[in-house]
Amino acid sequence: MKATKLIATVTALSLVFAGTAKVSMNDVSLSSAKGNVDLVVESSQGVYGLQFDLKYDPTQLTLNGAEAAINDVTFDYAENTPGVVRGLMFSMQGKQLNLDNISSFVNFDFSPAQGFEGKATVSFDDVILAGENGTKISASSSSVVVDTNNMLPIKTALNASYPNPFNPSTTINYDLAVDGYVSILVYDALGREVATLFSGDQVAGTNYQVTWNAADQASGAYFLRMTAGNYTNTQKLMLVK
Repeated sequence: MKATKLIATVTALSLVFAGTAKVSMNDVSLSSAKGNVDLVVESSQGVYGLQFDLKYDPTQLTLNGAEAAINDVTFDYAENTPGVVRGLMFSMQGKQLNLDNISSFVNFDFSPAQGFEGKATVSFDDVILAGENGTKISASSSSVVVDTNNMLPIKTALNASYPNPFNPSTTINYDLAVDGYVSILVYDALGREVATLFSGDQVAGTNYQVTWNAADQASGAYFLRMTAGNYTNTQKLMLVK
């Protein structure tokens, strides 16, 4: 059993500053129906604080949360207007922010809005770096285009088993839109459970497969039942020996 994760990777543009500092969004990788946008800061100068506006279309993307990727800082953000997030990061002790050995300052967790498929734009505007003694460094804007077309399926689905009719084995394929508990059971024509093909937790994914070897069963009709969260589907299987 395995899931094939479809990943869309987008390269971000950089925000180039006066002086030797720049802020950029890291590569955007979308998997398991979710994506992370990372705010990266590179500077030969000491950085003591950061303020920015992140903008996106809430009809296309959902912001699930954000967190600082470095320790010993105060980070806060607010979305007072849908699709516009104001973020602020600084040290309460007035210390320089540690840029050593980190890949990003802030991680934003996005997922596609319900029913949206296509390309969406995430941008950083009005980015300000604070240097020592409150020195202000302004930045130009930047954006990334997030392509959700190759993301994981929006729907959980039990796909057609193959072969069917079969003898003695058939393969069952299914997709999961969300993480959760999954059970796949087989019943005979009298409603008796004759096989448990899977029972446990699985992550969202496509092309999950289980195989049922019915060599020890009699010819006839069987019923495959898949349950995943609120999703339930039953499929008729014909064993012909």
